[in-house]
Amino acid sequence: MNLRRSLALGAAGLAASAALTGCGFNYPTDRINNPVSGVDYRDGTVDILNAVVVAKQPNLGTFVATFVNSSPTKTIAMQSATGDNTAIANVEARPFTLKPNTLRNLAAKKGIPVSGSFALGQFVNISFEFDNGETADLSVPVVLDDGQWSGLDIATPSPTESPSASSTESPSGSPTGSPSGTTSPSPTGTTSSPSGSSS
Repeated sequence: MNLRRSLALGAAGLAASAALTGCGFNYPTDRINNPVSGVDYRDGTVDILNAVVVAKQPNLGTFVATFVNSSPTKTIAMQSATGDNTAIANVEARPFTLKPNTLRNLAAKKGIPVSGSFALGQFVNISFEFDNGETADLSVPVVLDDGQWSGLDIATPSPTESPSASSTESPSGSPTGSPSGTTSPSPTGTTSSPSGSSS
């Protein structure tokens, strides 16, 4: 074979190999893309998707997300949820069960009220424990109850204490009826005849 032709074919082969190696296998188009502001958790049997805290005001909001049981055979229950005791001090979560290959969208149902010390735009930490022994730790954004999140914040402030009943009572000892010792005047011109009057 002609030496020049052999060198040309070898160079072409090396160039093609380098091009394929440069492409690799982790293509950006193969990666999961989440175009929304919520956070995705995919490290356990239960995926937690598009997770946020929706809030109308600081320090109080509602956690919403979609929980997906990816197990084809096992029913999994969410047992409890906790905050980090700093930004999130209280999580009012009720346990629920996910059958195999099912999901639960908290945005379509009632979300989970949370409270603490946080503001819009901040990321807060919430952990979920499942009965299969797994724990999901998330850091989720606090978003305004508006746009796609409108109406999803169901958290309500603690009721304020009502005024003391004593403040509405009348002063002690004040009269409640007509003044004591008052008499109704007798009709004008009416007098009793003296007993034993002479005619």
